[in-house]
Amino acid sequence: MILTVTANVAIDRTYVIDHLEVGAVHKVSKAFAHTGGKGVNVSRTVASLGGRTLVAGLVGASNLEHATRDLRDAGLDSALFAVEGAARQTVTVTAQDGTTTAFDELGPTVRQQEWADFERHIDGLLANAEMVVIAGSLPPGTPDQSLENLCRCANQHSVPVILDARGGAMRGAQNQTPLVAKLNRVELEETLGRELAGEQDIVEAAGELHSEGAQNVVVTLGADGAIAVNPDGVWRVTHPPAEGNPIGAGDAFSAALALALIDNKPFDEALRQGAACALASLRAPTAGALDPEDMHTALPTVKIHHSSGVEAR
Repeated sequence: MILTVTANVAIDRTYVIDHLEVGAVHKVSKAFAHTGGKGVNVSRTVASLGGRTLVAGLVGASNLEHATRDLRDAGLDSALFAVEGAARQTVTVTAQDGTTTAFDELGPTVRQQEWADFERHIDGLLANAEMVVIAGSLPPGTPDQSLENLCRCANQHSVPVILDARGGAMRGAQNQTPLVAKLNRVELEETLGRELAGEQDIVEAAGELHSEGAQNVVVTLGADGAIAVNPDGVWRVTHPPAEGNPIGAGDAFSAALALALIDNKPFDEALRQGAACALASLRAPTAGALDPEDMHTALPTVKIHHSSGVEAR
């Protein structure tokens, strides 16, 4: 079973319009609303691919009942933890040409005792997990060591971690040797505090997180594929250009990567499946709602190039 941890569960709303014009009134042709957040999106994708998953997360108390019911209606088991306040909301506006604009609230402010109780809540769920994916933003008030503590807890249960986050808390958690540290390019820049101009900069930045403890570092690059660094060297993932809804593509990558690693697939095959799942997610109207056949169709288009040596320092 894959346990997902979303520290900032959201109510995600998606609007589809003809085109976006600042200052104009828009007619919405389609609208979707569901409980989301990066870890929730990972669980939705895992379930779409036939895997077992449990959604854990921190949500504003006023939305707990709705979120639990929404996940149950989607066929997802959940163990959400309530804190005072309302869940954050996100709004994604997608135009017919594929342009996507997102608005993300910060989320409820978490008190110190609430976070400590949340950590104990997660500790109680790890006994039955084969892997844990900790993904997404942190709400205001979260302690600096939040991700480090969650990873340490997973280590105490011998549960491998895929950590998909950004910033100081992400960097501080590398000393807990997550199985995979996963970021996109912007998140990696924010985590290391500098701009990354080209591929070699990305390789070197990923190598820094690897040297700080991450067993594997995966940097997703959108239409440009992905770069991974581990003790065996540098892995470059490429695929043909693709268009569609990019919201949740990185979460789809994490979901397929987790399933492949649980099945003891070679690292290059896990990367291939992750990229193919991300491509498939572009065709879905909302995060996690992909068709597995689209993933199978995309698999042959994903290429993996491996190089060993000093590039992975």
